[in-house]
Amino acid sequence: MKNKLKIINYEKGFTYIEAIIYVTIISIMLISIIPFAWDIIEGGTQSAVQQEVSSNARYISERIKYEIRNASGINSVSPSSISLANSNNGTIDPTIITFTSPNITIKQGLGSAVNLNSNDVTITGFSFINDTAANNSTKDITFGFTARQTFAGSRADFKSTMSVSSSAELRSH
Repeated sequence: MKNKLKIINYEKGFTYIEAIIYVTIISIMLISIIPFAWDIIEGGTQSAVQQEVSSNARYISERIKYEIRNASGINSVSPSSISLANSNNGTIDPTIITFTSPNITIKQGLGSAVNLNSNDVTITGFSFINDTAANNSTKDITFGFTARQTFAGSRADFKSTMSVSSSAELRSH
């Protein structure tokens, strides 16, 4: 009986050519994926900035309209400030909304003034206009402003601006 010995040679690892091919394929994939990932990140940043400006502008507008509609009267109107009369428990507590660049503040009664916009948003071009009818049949206030992101850098994805113009009429009249 003849003894045949089988020699099995298991080689482990990559050849030099295989390694070059794998590194090339991975490099091509990374080169194409990284710019796409940056575009997604920048799009998310731009969206967050636009949402911040938009929500601040919407909140300020709705709060001013709410205060005007629920006031019992108008004490005074200037381009940068309005004083509204509010009757609470027999006393008249004024609500004062003031634009002091870069913020819009509200002060109710004896309380302290509070910013209506966040620190990330500046307000420009603010104005109040008293549109009360000559015969006092309607008491209407028009206002307008521009909200901007406060970041002063040059990157376009950190810039957003929104202009708002609206009016409200006192309901109690």
